[in-house]
Amino acid sequence: MTRSFTNNLTLFIGLVCIAQIAAQNPIKFENTKEVLQDIDNNGHLSTLEGYVPSMSVTQDGKTAYFSKSREQKPEYGLFSKKELVHEIYRAENINGKWGNITKLKVCPKYASAKHPTVSEDGKRLFFASNMKGSYGKYDIYVADISSDGSLGVSKNLGPKVNTKEDELYPNIYNSTLLFFASEGRDGFGGLDLYATQVTYNKLTPSVNLGGHINSSRDDYAIQLDIEKGESYVVSNRGLNHTIEQVTITYRKQKTMDTDAIAYNDKSLDTALNAGTSYEYTSTSYED
Repeated sequence: MTRSFTNNLTLFIGLVCIAQIAAQNPIKFENTKEVLQDIDNNGHLSTLEGYVPSMSVTQDGKTAYFSKSREQKPEYGLFSKKELVHEIYRAENINGKWGNITKLKVCPKYASAKHPTVSEDGKRLFFASNMKGSYGKYDIYVADISSDGSLGVSKNLGPKVNTKEDELYPNIYNSTLLFFASEGRDGFGGLDLYATQVTYNKLTPSVNLGGHINSSRDDYAIQLDIEKGESYVVSNRGLNHTIEQVTITYRKQKTMDTDAIAYNDKSLDTALNAGTSYEYTSTSYED
């Protein structure tokens, strides 16, 4: 494990601020041009699929990954209605402007791939896909990124992450900590947020982030800001299932250890520091 995460923070529930995304960042409808112009947004609301995460940008700011949807005829059925298909794209920052937009072949033509997130070192791309060979509906996959920008085979993260239902919104933090949303496990209701430690070809068992973070409705994504002492959860727990950004503020205990995570859940701490790990499944896509 490259870094350990400890429970050296005491969750401070006394201050929980809830504000609609619309109040902090105007909601944007799904439009590639708008997303490119506002690459630092916190995601937006789509008329097609609800919450859409923001683009994932490499640490050097030169490359970004995002997904968009389009309609296409299904593989079978001459008179079948068009189906919504999600595709992943890469954009390059050229002299301060985003261009050279390229569609990436991370799954077969008639399958979908969405919610890409790039690792801190820019060498791995995590995403959700419903391609053939998945354990259920959408599974979390990973593909290696070569120095020339090309992608290797898409590898399924396996049953320690994926279930018979949806696993969506992967988000890699601090190189190895992978957050994602799942509705295939016994949780608090709807999509719950989970975490697993991911290294090359190895991962730890997934752990529910607990009732401080998850709600009875859909919890899509989480971001940590250790310096500010805050975590941000995107959820539809608002009135009439309004999508909101929930800010949970915590405070540090006095400690010499600078590595910390915003939860004091013992099961999470155990899992993130566990020595037991599992290999990715052999299921992969190769064109």
